[in-house]
Amino acid sequence: MRCHLKISLLLFAFLFGFTAYGQKKGDDFSFVFLTDIHLRPDSVAANAFSKAVRKVREIDPDFVLSGGDQVFDVMRGNQAKGDSLFRFYVEQSKRFGKPVYNTVGNHELFGIYKESPEDSNHPDYKTGMYERYLGATYYTFRHKGWHFFVLNVLDVENQAYIGNVDDRQMSWLKEELSRVPADAPVVLVVHIPLVTAYGDIYPAAGGGSGKPLVRNRDALLEAFKNHRLKLVLQGHLHWFEDLNIEGKTHFITGGAVAGRPSWKGERHGPRGFLRFDIKNGEATYEFIAYEG
Repeated sequence: MRCHLKISLLLFAFLFGFTAYGQKKGDDFSFVFLTDIHLRPDSVAANAFSKAVRKVREIDPDFVLSGGDQVFDVMRGNQAKGDSLFRFYVEQSKRFGKPVYNTVGNHELFGIYKESPEDSNHPDYKTGMYERYLGATYYTFRHKGWHFFVLNVLDVENQAYIGNVDDRQMSWLKEELSRVPADAPVVLVVHIPLVTAYGDIYPAAGGGSGKPLVRNRDALLEAFKNHRLKLVLQGHLHWFEDLNIEGKTHFITGGAVAGRPSWKGERHGPRGFLRFDIKNGEATYEFIAYEG
C-alpha cells in the first residue's frame, strides 16, 4: 500500500509539477534585452545610460542581455582610449545590480580599421580587448529550463567587419546543441541580424541585395532545426522589428539604447529596450522607452 502511494505521488509530481522540458510550472522569470548602448564617458551617452539603468532597476529582471556595441568605439584602435571605454562600461554596467550577459558588436572589434595605429599583430586586435574585459565572445547558459546561446557573428576582411560565424565556433555550437533536449526552449542572441526586413523597407540604406547580413546565416540556423528556437534577439540596425517565422521563431531586432545616431537618421522611433516575461513556458515582451 505504501509503495503504491509513493509511486502515485511521484507520478503526480511528474505530471503536474513540470513542463515537458523540465521547467517547474510557475517557475517564471523575466529579463531585459538592451542593444547598441554605445556607451562613452560624455554627458549625453552617460546620462542616457543612467536613465536606462533606472528603468531596468524598476523592472527588476532576473538578468540583463546586451546585444552588442556596448561601447563606442574601438575599431580605429588607440589602446588607451579603448581601455578607458571598456573600463567605463564594466563599472557602469554594475549599476544594473543583476548578471549581465554581453554580446560582441562591431564597434568592439579593436584596431580593425586601416587608420588604426595598432595592427593585427597587437594582442588586443579584433576580439582581444573585448575578451580581456567582457570574457568569451560566444557561450551558452541556462536559466530555469531555457537555454541561451550568445554568439559572435562578426569577422574581419580587408580591414572591415563582416557578418560571419567561423568554423571553430560553428563546431562548438553543434556540440553544445547536441546536449540540449529537443523540447527545451532556446534563445539565440547575435549582434548583426540573421533575418530582417530592413533592407526591403529601406533599400537605399540597407542595400536590398537579398543576401543575408551574416554570410553563413543559413548554415547557422540549420544547426537549430531540430530544436525549439523560440527567440532570436538581434541588434546593429538601431531599429525595432518582430518577424514571426512560420509561427515557430520570433526574430526580434531590439531597437537601440543609443537611438538613431545622426548618420543613421531619426526615422525609427524612440530610444529604448525590450522587457521579456517568461510564463508557463512562453515568452511575451514589450518595448520600454526609457525617456519621457
